[in-house]
Amino acid sequence: MYYGWRGKIGLIFPAPGAAPELEFNKHRPEGVSIFTTRVLFEAVTPAGLKAMGDRVVEAAKLLAWAEPDVIVFCCTTGSLIGGYGYDQELIDRIEEASGAKALTTSTAVVQGLRALGSQKLVVSTPYSDEVNEAERKFLVDSGFDVLKIKGLGYLDPKLMPKVTIDMMYRLNREVVCPEADTLFVSCTGLGILDGVPLYESDSGLKTISSNQASIWAALRTLGIQDDLGLGSLFKL
Repeated sequence: MYYGWRGKIGLIFPAPGAAPELEFNKHRPEGVSIFTTRVLFEAVTPAGLKAMGDRVVEAAKLLAWAEPDVIVFCCTTGSLIGGYGYDQELIDRIEEASGAKALTTSTAVVQGLRALGSQKLVVSTPYSDEVNEAERKFLVDSGFDVLKIKGLGYLDPKLMPKVTIDMMYRLNREVVCPEADTLFVSCTGLGILDGVPLYESDSGLKTISSNQASIWAALRTLGIQDDLGLGSLFKL
């Protein structure tokens, strides 16, 4: 049977990561194929994130040989570190290099938040305060209120795959507040996708994670409406 007969998704993500590749493949619907490539990522700092973004064009050219229907730059802060509009700039560069439709994780998160009718956000991350501030500003400039944002303070990208569902569960509890309507758990490097329904039920808030939003947006771009059971977002 032809691989990707419903759709072919190309992923570009940070070289130390494992979660995007694993979680997209674990939850992909029947008939969807995933093709991946990595880009060098040396430090979770504004300079390191910007340098990674500059490498996506070559990655997109490689993925183009697999003829994907959509390419996702699967990195949250790597696709927003340049400020409001930076994600669209990266999308334009990927589409020009590959000839395929493109998304970034930050674009997918904003689409998901708008689809859920979210307005007042609390955010948990593995990042430093400096990177959190860049994310907060991007979300505010995108039209959302960020009531709280808190991170684990990590600068080494190799630490992201070591973060567990329970670690983020505890951090989530530190940011959840009665005024919020949505919890956003940020970073595609976190392998916590299976925890999203639990985060949502225990916090009482609509919940989005970076990989969840990326998968949702990629599938909806392909016209695939499957409910993967990964929280409220997949009901839409």
